[in-house]
Amino acid sequence: MLKAKIKDWLKRYLPAEIFGTVTALVSASLAHLFSSNLVIIAYAGSLGEAIGFYSTVFTQHIIGVNRKNRSQQKVFSISDFTKIIGTIILEFGPAGLLDGLVLRPFFMYVFPCIFKNFTLGILVGKFAGDLTFYLIVILGYEIKKRNLNTNRNKHEA
Repeated sequence: MLKAKIKDWLKRYLPAEIFGTVTALVSASLAHLFSSNLVIIAYAGSLGEAIGFYSTVFTQHIIGVNRKNRSQQKVFSISDFTKIIGTIILEFGPAGLLDGLVLRPFFMYVFPCIFKNFTLGILVGKFAGDLTFYLIVILGYEIKKRNLNTNRNKHEA
C-alpha cells in the first residue's frame, strides 16, 4: 500500500520537483551575482522554485486534460483552464503560500550560513522546504482522494 502511494506521489510530483530544483538554483545563483544579501537571494531562490514547479504542474494538467478531451473528441476550453487553476490552488495553495513566503526563504537563508557553502546551503534549504511543503500537500492530496472515493461509493450505492 505505501509502495503504491510513493509511486503515485513520485509520478505526480517528481517532474515538477526536478524543474523546481533547477530554477531555484539558477535564480538564487543569479541573485547572488548581483547581491550578497542572503534575504534577497533566499527569496529569489524560492520564487525561482515556485516558477519552475508550478509551471510544470500546470503543463502536466494541460496535457492530462488534452488527452481526456481528445478521447472524447472535445477541444480545450476556458472551463478546462479554470478547472485546472482551481485544482492547483486547492492542492497547493495553503502549502504553497506558507512555503513560498516563509519556510523556504527561511531555510534558503539559514543553510548557506550554517554550511558556509552557498550552493550546498541553497540545496539543503530547498530540500528542507520540500519536506515541510510535501507534508502538507500529500496530506491534503490523500484526504482529497479519500473523499472522492467515499463520494463515488455513496453515489454507486
